Amino acid sequence: MALIRTAAALLAAATAASGVTASPAAWKGLEIVFVSKMEPPGTELQGGVFVRSDFVLHSIRDNLHKRAFCYDVALDPGADANSAQIRIERCPEDSRVAGGTGWTFLELPKYPVIPGVKVGDTVALDLLVNPATGQKIVDYLTLRRRGDMDLIRQPHDFQVTDADLRLFDPKVVMDGKPQWSLEGGGVAGPVVWLSMGGRGRFILSLVPNEKLGFRRGGVVSRDGLLIRVGAAEIRVSCSREIAPGEGAFNLYVLHEPDWRPKDSADGRMGSADRPEYIIGKK
Repeated sequence: MALIRTAAALLAAATAASGVTASPAAWKGLEIVFVSKMEPPGTELQGGVFVRSDFVLHSIRDNLHKRAFCYDVALDPGADANSAQIRIERCPEDSRVAGGTGWTFLELPKYPVIPGVKVGDTVALDLLVNPATGQKIVDYLTLRRRGDMDLIRQPHDFQVTDADLRLFDPKVVMDGKPQWSLEGGGVAGPVVWLSMGGRGRFILSLVPNEKLGFRRGGVVSRDGLLIRVGAAEIRVSCSREIAPGEGAFNLYVLHEPDWRPKDSADGRMGSADRPEYIIGKK
């Protein structure tokens, strides 16, 4: 089922979960913040987003119980730019996130169309309900304009792990030659990634994490970032600031040279709350 709630009413429900943001070009300046949560609190969930030309794929993994979900979100903006219709749709077979022995991919109980969602409204989407315990996995989808304040989550003192990287309207150049670009959309999160034809995928973070294989391999400053891979240089320019604050910051990079998108298309990007949620995942 889907239920529209106001952002103020959601504060108590979603304070323990972090979120990721996505916005394709076709959404005309609107974006969705995704927050996944188990209620009552239980297993920590993992999530990420994958931006296409006119929809977003949202994936959720429950590692403890080896179950996974994914679904597509399409958005039809209203003429007043203050509301939209949200369509929840089945994700393609080749995008399903279950993997490995014992894993189960679960279908959503419903794929609703939710009309009349206003900017600031939050849709609560029940993904799975355990009838024996009453525990359920819920996704919260908040519609907002790009650049609006996040009023969903409880404020707390800033930590370095809270710093989001934002790739909006990226233009990717390698060794001075344009590779790919995306106009009118983007992703944001503590961890972002982008792919390059023949070079695999680059997972980027402002936080060093040697245990997971991240190495200092670039610089980010205002609306540009630089990744160094051997003798090659990859530059990304965006329409908005990529990292918060002034000055230049070290960029920590995990390179997956053998990574390829399942649809073989060049130029992909996405985001996640933590690097563990996407390392090695398609």
